[in-house]
Amino acid sequence: MLSLWRANLLGSSAKGNEYFLKHLLGTDNAVKAHQAAEGQRPDSVVWREEAGEGKLDLLLTLDFRMTSSTLFSDVVLPAATWYEKHDINTTDMHPFVHSFNPAISPPWQAKSDWEAWKAVAKRFSELAVDHLGVRKDVVTKPLWHDTPEAMATVHGRVLDWRLGEVEPVPGKTLPVIAEVERDYPATYARMTSVGPLLEKLGMLTKGVKYDVAREVGILRQRNGEVHGGPTDGRPKLETDVQVADAILHLSGVSNGHLATQGFRFLEQRTGTRLADLAAEHEGKQITFADTQAAPVPVITSPEWSGSESGGRRYSPFTINIERSKPFHTLTGRQHFYLDHDWMLGMGEGLPTYRPPLNMTTLFGEAPIGQETEDAGGAVAVSVRYLTPHNKWSIHSEYQDNLFMLSLSRGGQTIWMSDQDAAKIGVRDNDWIEAVNRNGVVACRAIVSHRMPEGTVYMHHAQDRLIDVPLTETDKKRGGIHNSLTRILLKPSHLIGGYAQHAYFFNYIGPTGNNRDEVTTIRKRTTKVEY
Repeated sequence: MLSLWRANLLGSSAKGNEYFLKHLLGTDNAVKAHQAAEGQRPDSVVWREEAGEGKLDLLLTLDFRMTSSTLFSDVVLPAATWYEKHDINTTDMHPFVHSFNPAISPPWQAKSDWEAWKAVAKRFSELAVDHLGVRKDVVTKPLWHDTPEAMATVHGRVLDWRLGEVEPVPGKTLPVIAEVERDYPATYARMTSVGPLLEKLGMLTKGVKYDVAREVGILRQRNGEVHGGPTDGRPKLETDVQVADAILHLSGVSNGHLATQGFRFLEQRTGTRLADLAAEHEGKQITFADTQAAPVPVITSPEWSGSESGGRRYSPFTINIERSKPFHTLTGRQHFYLDHDWMLGMGEGLPTYRPPLNMTTLFGEAPIGQETEDAGGAVAVSVRYLTPHNKWSIHSEYQDNLFMLSLSRGGQTIWMSDQDAAKIGVRDNDWIEAVNRNGVVACRAIVSHRMPEGTVYMHHAQDRLIDVPLTETDKKRGGIHNSLTRILLKPSHLIGGYAQHAYFFNYIGPTGNNRDEVTTIRKRTTKVEY
């Protein structure tokens, strides 16, 4: 089971959308690529042909938007929007904390995010009494940055315990292995209270330790205690406002006491003066009520590398440069040479230009700029296909908003040069079809002299919601921008346990290489049908 919470996986994040439809959901898809031949498959995993499609039993989405993800979900929970719930919002693009405040209550059956997950957790906990109980799992964790684990790979030499080159040692030559107890019937109780480990172990972020016993005590006084049950005596977190306040109390950027405490910890580690950066706000505590009155500027904190001290605007690495705080790297400096086995093996010990992958050699795609004929005899042109940030939506939200539809063409588009358009007889606003091994897209062409010959753009996060017809290629509903892309893993992005080389499961790799593909485009010849 996969739960999506305001994360448009199938309309934005799923680089290789058709593969997700095929292998994750087991539904209609436009994948044309063949599986890797037997000699090209990894030898460290068992390849199960029968388990390759439809791995997911249930897809649940909690989102106030209609997205591609909601279209494919088995269950869609009615969600409150910005003006129907309490919440907090901030970003690394500006130094303010904002609040969401309900102008009206959530209509009909809609709930705020917090209330929706509370309802799910409460019923789950009741069912878990008979079906799950208390269980123990063995889990693995990558070797984390800013911990002793970051120095596990001595001198950057990777030794394989499976080949007998080194002993298998958890936390050094293996991931950290831990036993975790899961008290499933206590899920709801634990979700709605502050756990004891905050006082027992404190908090750690980016190598900085915080003692938060004082903050937990404040939350206990404000929110009251739980009476009875598995979390008896713990501070309550029952409402969305209480949770927002807890977040603000437990972060250095909104709690001057913690920010100053963290900098004093760093002073002992680095030998450089830092605490004065937050001392002017040591007594300041940003509460949720403060954010309701007006957006509140954050406090300079060890969680970030910039400084707002004295009213400055944030700029990254200010503290490292001005206060000589070591960078979180192997040398403590900004450096270019990377002496890891894999980096050296790939010829990338120093910054090196790498051209786009040759899709013609690797996957048999037509060479860029080449005019070809498809199976039906239509003229097509091969181009580089890029998916930059969306131009006609509010950061992938509400592209079906009347204003957005008025600004755009009211549906999916691909920008292409007038030279490429002329090769295939396409004029501005004609219907075209783009096809490669990953999938197919049917949309309108925006012909512009501003586009370079041989390159096309399809702005990302255009969902399967507006003006997406059946394709000529397979007579199925046309794809989206990620129907023509696929993630190609680069080994160096998987390095872990070596200082700043720290693998963390979120987005694999710092580059947008998955947004650089090759596709063939031709003019649509048959009637557009939906």
